[in-house]
Amino acid sequence: MVVQDFKGRFKPVNTLSGELLRKMAKKGSLYGLTADQIFLSMTIFPEKWENVPIIDIGKHPEIKKLINASGQLVSYRQFFDEDSRYILRDQIRNAQNMNPKDQGTFEKTIIKLDEKINIANMIFSGSFLKFFPVPNDENYTWVSPREVKEMPLPDPKLLDGMDKLSSYLTNIQKNGVNGDVASNRVFLDGISMYQQQYSGNIVPSATRIKAELLLNQLDVFGRLRNFYGLVSLIFLVLFFGGIFYTKLDLPKVTIMAFWVLSALFVFHTIGLSLRWYVSGRAPWSNGYESMIYIGWTTVLAGIIFSRKSLGGMVATTILAATILLVAGMSWLDPEITPLVPVLKSYWLTIHIS
Repeated sequence: MVVQDFKGRFKPVNTLSGELLRKMAKKGSLYGLTADQIFLSMTIFPEKWENVPIIDIGKHPEIKKLINASGQLVSYRQFFDEDSRYILRDQIRNAQNMNPKDQGTFEKTIIKLDEKINIANMIFSGSFLKFFPVPNDENYTWVSPREVKEMPLPDPKLLDGMDKLSSYLTNIQKNGVNGDVASNRVFLDGISMYQQQYSGNIVPSATRIKAELLLNQLDVFGRLRNFYGLVSLIFLVLFFGGIFYTKLDLPKVTIMAFWVLSALFVFHTIGLSLRWYVSGRAPWSNGYESMIYIGWTTVLAGIIFSRKSLGGMVATTILAATILLVAGMSWLDPEITPLVPVLKSYWLTIHIS
């Protein structure tokens, strides 16, 4: 299924659910459930998930004290008192009224926490289910069932599409995801046909959707971070082993190391290529993409200039692992976003390259 996010990008629900869970909990899965399962369950059973610890509050002691939390993950309900008043409302208001340059660690942390709470609230309310193109809308706006209900005179075709989604969710609620697969497929196919009818010329092709799902499944850059780190450790042990253990055939080890590094480089290239194809632009327009691109060029340079030096390849893998480790930190968002108009230029690719 394809959904439109609040930035206007069309993406599989699998991508959206993964992004939302990472923002809320800083995890790709939780409690043995995938991001898709959590997103769907939170939408269907909001009253149950309100009491499940799913929001990462960070490590700031003042915030933990405010909501009386001991762990890293807390539930949505913990941010509201017995009268359903938002516990952090005064702190959020003060932080948002401050000049950004005057905001301290507490203010920045609590603003990010407020965003996570809003994300959970929007999942509960179904605001992210923007499945339905507004018929004949020149801006190709898609809306959620909540927005359809707020329209004074919604198009009958919008209501028909919403009924299909409602029937699908009701069927899931009664029978589970695998309970009545045939009926679920009919409902989802009906929504897809509606999307194609009114936005078929801008909806990503089936091939591009499959490519994005493959990119999500492979988790290329997360896995490469671990691979580069492990390989760098092995290379380092072999490098020092060649110095202190003269019987070790260092030239042969260097050749093997070169092919291992080349295989990792190919995997890295596949990841970049998939991201390029999915986004429709060169993958180096934000901080995260710049880091994974720099990691790629680092490995390329190591293959070209250090292919006969085990020590050089040790340095290459350590640097690549470090770069991807930085890319995976919470302040760099891996989300694929639409390119802002000022960057839509052929010269951007030339300049960055």
